Amino acid sequence: MATIVVVFGATGHQGGSVLRALATDSLYHVRAVTRSTTSEKVLELALKYPQVEWVEANVDDSSIDKAVSGAHVVFGMTQYFAASANRSEAKQGQRIIDACVSARVEFVVFSTLPSALQVSHGECTSVTHFEDKHEIQQYLAQQSVKWAIVQSAVYFQNVAASARWDDNGKLAFGFFGDTLRKLPYIDVNHDFGTIVKHIIDNRAKYTHAVVPAVSGYYSPQEIVEAFTRVTKIRASAVGVPFEFAPDANLRSMFEFLDKYDMFEGNLVKLPVEVATPEMYWEQCRFHGPPKKL
Repeated sequence: MATIVVVFGATGHQGGSVLRALATDSLYHVRAVTRSTTSEKVLELALKYPQVEWVEANVDDSSIDKAVSGAHVVFGMTQYFAASANRSEAKQGQRIIDACVSARVEFVVFSTLPSALQVSHGECTSVTHFEDKHEIQQYLAQQSVKWAIVQSAVYFQNVAASARWDDNGKLAFGFFGDTLRKLPYIDVNHDFGTIVKHIIDNRAKYTHAVVPAVSGYYSPQEIVEAFTRVTKIRASAVGVPFEFAPDANLRSMFEFLDKYDMFEGNLVKLPVEVATPEMYWEQCRFHGPPKKL
């Protein structure tokens, strides 16, 4: 009998990556959780992966109990932008975990982040979503269910989203902080799911493990140079002042990442292939945003 794996956030970056990694493996039956089974994204994925079971559930109510019922494994995650101002992200994560414990799920893989407060030795006090996700991790560690933690690096995908054409027809990629500082990056659309699948495939080995999901450490300058090598398009990495961050929490995050290694060098060597910047640019086929007429 196939192992039933429930995937939260199945239409997003992380959950979608996990869904794609598991869906074609006959060892697993994927039950994908979404707020609406009639959304355009779900209908698109259902057509591509007809073997996936889709269920509607909301982490804010009891519908998640039904979603995890009978599951052997659950991939859990919460979304920063889906949480309200009262720090409900930690509460949402705790509700998913409670549902897993009640349903006697055998193994839970949860996506969290390190505590910026702990990594910075008390200096960075305002990176709210890092602390909320770390609180979820601490809560899971207190439960009887077997678990593993996966912590995502910075997305390569965010780099493409920052691209703008300058007045000279050159592509500029904006980065908050030092463009020469190496940061942990990941191709979330591919490598994240590959790493989570490896954990699930070998869950006895990774029980109670904290696994950073990292493709590699690269500076913004290195990532942009790789873009130019792949596309032959002139481009530059441009530092953006922290005060231009979308909100105070994200500004605090960028300041934290500019000064500290979020994983403190505690990486786990995994026997999986992960993307280099060149591989990412070749795969995504990004050649810049549309030019204005």
